[in-house]
Amino acid sequence: MTAHALMLWRLWRSEREDPAPFYAVLARDVVSRLDRRYGPLGGQTVLDVGCGPGFYTKAFLAAGARVIPLDNSRAQLELAGDPPDCALLGDAMDLPLADATMDGVFSSNMLEHTRNPHVVLDEIERVLRPGSWAYVSFTNWCSPWGGHDISPYHYLGPRFGLRVYERRHAPPRKNRPGEELFPLHIGPTLRDLRRRPGVVVDAVEPRYWPRLGLVTRVPLLREVATWNCAIYLRRRS
Repeated sequence: MTAHALMLWRLWRSEREDPAPFYAVLARDVVSRLDRRYGPLGGQTVLDVGCGPGFYTKAFLAAGARVIPLDNSRAQLELAGDPPDCALLGDAMDLPLADATMDGVFSSNMLEHTRNPHVVLDEIERVLRPGSWAYVSFTNWCSPWGGHDISPYHYLGPRFGLRVYERRHAPPRKNRPGEELFPLHIGPTLRDLRRRPGVVVDAVEPRYWPRLGLVTRVPLLREVATWNCAIYLRRRS
């Protein structure tokens, strides 16, 4: 594990009590990678879907992008204080945006919290301009943190694992499976994306150790070892 990954691990362990340091580092890292791959980001219009309190929005703004932050929860928008400037309340399965209007769409760890990720991907594809990009990351269900607050009981399944967790502990404070969290797997998600004639999958990598992208090519292993999956997409011209 690299020194950077170890630093992220240490920050992640304090993420519940103090989320800003962890997400600030993640935001700088991913915006830097996107700038190298699809940039310069300066002047691009980027949709930050599932933006929460705006950690990634701030990083895109610092890179010179015009950002539309969107979330379906006012509580999430106000999690770190005032919501991001010009934030929209909206549903990722029915984005309040016209077709082909975005230069980029960014979605960090939102897809596993939607009941129908296929429809969310439809909407992301719809609002992208030809030749533009999208970044989608999610915590895959079979990874060690796939059950979020109920991990590792999620390996018993979303229903039975939740019951066992609640008997041994207490109801999870958030991310309750079946209500706020849904099993999502890398293989089916990639098959969905690769069947779409309108998008190209440019790259797939473990988000926290991107140099080990080879892991994401190995079925079954990737579902456990990836921990968090990052997918880079491009809208066909």
